Amino acid sequence: MPGQFKTSVLASALRVALPVSFVTLSTCVLAENSSVNNSAAEAAVEVIAVYGHQGESRSATKLDLTVYETPQVITVMSRSQIEDFALYSVNDLLSYTPGVTVEKAETERVYYTARGFDVVNFQYDGIGVPFSAGLSQGSYDTAIFEQIEVIKGAAGLVTGLANPSATVNYLRKRPTQELFGYVTLAAGSENHRRLEGDVSGSISERFRGRIVAAKDTADSYLDRKADDTSQLYLVGEYDLTDRTELTLGHSVNNNKADGSLSGALPLYYTDGTPTNYAIATSTATDWAYRDNKTTQTFAELRQQLSDDWSLNILLSQNKMLQDAELFYVYGTPDKATELGLNGYASAYKLDEKHRIADIYLSGSYALAGRKHELMAGVNYANIDLFGQSFFDYETGYPVLGADWAAGSSPKGVFDDTDPYTTGHLDKQIHQSFYLATRLHLSDALSVLLGARAMSVEQSGYSYGVDSSSDASETVPYVGGVYQLNDTVSLYASYSEVFTPQSFVDTGFKALGVAKGDNSEVGVKFLLNNNRATASAALFRADLKNVGEFVEVINGVNTYTGLDYQSQGAELELTGSITDQFNLSFGYTWLQSVEGNDGKQVRTYVPRNLVKLSGVYYPQAIANLSVGASVQWQDSIAITPETDIRIRQGSYALVDMFVRYNLSENLSVALNATNLTDRKHYESLYWTQAYYGAPAQWQAAVTWRY
Repeated sequence: MPGQFKTSVLASALRVALPVSFVTLSTCVLAENSSVNNSAAEAAVEVIAVYGHQGESRSATKLDLTVYETPQVITVMSRSQIEDFALYSVNDLLSYTPGVTVEKAETERVYYTARGFDVVNFQYDGIGVPFSAGLSQGSYDTAIFEQIEVIKGAAGLVTGLANPSATVNYLRKRPTQELFGYVTLAAGSENHRRLEGDVSGSISERFRGRIVAAKDTADSYLDRKADDTSQLYLVGEYDLTDRTELTLGHSVNNNKADGSLSGALPLYYTDGTPTNYAIATSTATDWAYRDNKTTQTFAELRQQLSDDWSLNILLSQNKMLQDAELFYVYGTPDKATELGLNGYASAYKLDEKHRIADIYLSGSYALAGRKHELMAGVNYANIDLFGQSFFDYETGYPVLGADWAAGSSPKGVFDDTDPYTTGHLDKQIHQSFYLATRLHLSDALSVLLGARAMSVEQSGYSYGVDSSSDASETVPYVGGVYQLNDTVSLYASYSEVFTPQSFVDTGFKALGVAKGDNSEVGVKFLLNNNRATASAALFRADLKNVGEFVEVINGVNTYTGLDYQSQGAELELTGSITDQFNLSFGYTWLQSVEGNDGKQVRTYVPRNLVKLSGVYYPQAIANLSVGASVQWQDSIAITPETDIRIRQGSYALVDMFVRYNLSENLSVALNATNLTDRKHYESLYWTQAYYGAPAQWQAAVTWRY
């Protein structure tokens, strides 16, 4: 009877909630907290979610391989880590991810790097295409994700279009059989307020549903900055037959940012000495804003053809809209007077749509007395992008006074001019076929062989220049794993990728595609009864004909193709190290990132990077959990002019949290970030930068059932 009552309540809630607005829904939904231990240390061992992921993963190969069995480094950030450290945005989550750097060049435009190169391919449940502009825009909430998987290097089987850096696969929450839910209320520094909820369970014998919602608002440590992010996610699973499952889902992420930066602070004065402004200093005006809205709709059909074979059909449509009015400040100020800067106002609108289909077969077959795995599939993507800039031709390029940081420059009038010369239109058709098999040559040795054949047709223009081009490529994948025993294995792999580019050179000719590859060798360990995984890898990544900006000619950005090479090593340890201790550790050593002439390039990427986070559940205080995080990187630098070098020394950011369970259903938590109040730049990716957040705190209460 109680179970029937719970199911009835969930069914009623979903029927009512589906048509209502996000604001109404966000006040009533409930959600889980996967990292809360119930009452005693013994119970904690049973219910605590392990950091990382020790189960099967399809992110690297689309075969049912564990992280341990895959011949590449795969870093998994679990739901428990997201909740423990209050990693509410994708940028926060990736900043904790071993081997990944988050380059916040602007407040709403962010680059990511791994193994020395930009990370441009982000997938949702294994489907996605590279960033259209090579960067992420806006702020995306993490409430809907169960975990993320980061495949280091080139992932040629699942996405031939990428850099040999990493591919990030976001795994969205799915409905559960049993009814559960939670609601979290949080408040903290800079007037931060958050409401997050999740309810999931069976509505009938064959149908399961889930609703996730979040509302997050905050002012900022930066002058005139404020953010408002809303997210809603609906997903349902229906068993059409005992062997056929249909999943439908839809999400909306709406991020509104006032005081959004276009560019950032000047880094040096006219005499060559570095600037040193207050942390809150911003070049954004009091009227500047950047709004980003992303909607994603997806459908999945999984058909079990036999005990060994399944057919998977995945369809996705992603829409991105951006509306912005911005003020860009440039130049080099005088140290004594702060004069010497100029600025201009502009507006920008973006309308981008991705329609993607992915169909693949996977299963096992017998050959030479052994069982092997095979997967084969096709992928189709249709991309439409239109963006246009609007400029203030009346005010022009004003000379700013010494009070430029006050943000009081007038907005002016934005002219709607010829979109061919002030915008960019990009239409792309991606088609690919992929095939891979895992051969078990002996009880200890398995070999992965595969390839992906792709073609990309691109048409359009970019600020007055035709950007049409076609490209096709077949990229191979080969890897092997040799198990020394039940807990230690050696592996090696090689994979290629390529990336079409819409850039033109100084002669206004298409730059063509960039091609890359990644090779690595390593060893993996299973620890603590397979509840933790450790790995050590040596890698080398190459990327050729990468478009690097040269100059603006007749209003057109021009580029040249350069070749880069990086090599280094990665160490990772993730999982439940003991019954009372969860750990996520990563150390990345970039021995070098070299250009065509063998000189060090991309020096804004740290050559040594450490990410460490962990949580401890003391036996003496059963309802308590305590965690800490340290993110350390060595010095970075850029050379904006021949005789000027800007350097940021090595630094560490320290975060902590404490959680206490007041009862089986109710918990309270306190999080603190940048405890040492370390002043630092968010990035030196560009020749401008702004400062990271000072010490901040947050308190939260969670009710779960």
